[in-house]
Amino acid sequence: MDPYTLAVFSNAYPASERDSSGVHIRKMVERLIEKGVHVKVAAKTSRSVLGYLPFYLSSLRLARDPSVDILQAHYIPHSSLVPWLLKGERPFIIKFHGDDGRIFPYRNALYRAITRSMIHRADFILAVSEEIRGRLITLLGAEPDRVEAISSGVNTGRYLPMDREACRITWGLPLERPILLFMGRLHPWKGVNEIVRAAGDHPDCLFIVAGPGQVPDHPPNCQFPGMIQPQSAVSLINAADIGILPSYTEGISNFLMECLACSVPVIATGVGGTPELVRDMTTGILIPPHDTAALSTAVRWMKEHPDERTRMGERGRQDMAERYDEGMLVDRMIRIHRRLLDGDQERRNSGRDRFREVR
Repeated sequence: MDPYTLAVFSNAYPASERDSSGVHIRKMVERLIEKGVHVKVAAKTSRSVLGYLPFYLSSLRLARDPSVDILQAHYIPHSSLVPWLLKGERPFIIKFHGDDGRIFPYRNALYRAITRSMIHRADFILAVSEEIRGRLITLLGAEPDRVEAISSGVNTGRYLPMDREACRITWGLPLERPILLFMGRLHPWKGVNEIVRAAGDHPDCLFIVAGPGQVPDHPPNCQFPGMIQPQSAVSLINAADIGILPSYTEGISNFLMECLACSVPVIATGVGGTPELVRDMTTGILIPPHDTAALSTAVRWMKEHPDERTRMGERGRQDMAERYDEGMLVDRMIRIHRRLLDGDQERRNSGRDRFREVR
């Protein structure tokens, strides 16, 4: 493969190894580099709104870099503003990751117009799920042959089954008690309130609710350890019996992919791209959003069917290896890059031929 240079623009990117913000973008960049792509990044690494100033300055420099062959923006429209304006004749890709394709465009007419303009300007569009791809086509007018669903995927060589007892000893967790794990922002949209209420129905279980945010009132069988560093997440996932994510909206969840890759079955709401990821009663249980009773019932079923729970986890691991391995998905992305670059070269050659004819 001839080398090419890709410019990546993202308003979420980890500032350090201990930062989980946009970590899947960094993983993508690392994979692309491993496969021989030259990658340059303009990223917002601060969570403060003031971080947009240096981000847009670095985006301006990168978008004007003559060595860049193709531009790719993640999270629309914040990251795509500068490359949208300065793309020139180079191929321009935008990728929708979740709320930017499920919520933002529909808040008002201005946001919708901005998003449609980005879609029209882009040479190709990526979406993390088929659900978001469908929205972009049916609601925002994207051309079907210019949109492809490619999730961030999961590193199945890193997220893999480990000895549960050993992981529990590492974390100081009880060896026999059923453990349910949530990892994400402590936000109502993630279903944290439903988790707390369901925990009250299952005092024999331990609910670990890990992530940044305000801790709600909770029963004594809930633990809130705060942010878990990315390098520690795999052992905590393997310490759990069940992953739990009763969110109200979702693009496609990295946490659910990580659980399934570790052979940990999940309970999740059937929103966004989750039904593509979790096969109901096969790799996990899907429930309606906002439904504490359904969540509590699913927890009870998982407790009462340990053998089937184990088989769910094993099938989940197989699914992740076959459909969501991040190396495989990056290969698909590279093929899109090559196709766009080959088409761009054909246009340039055609232009030179027409110039010769005129002369």
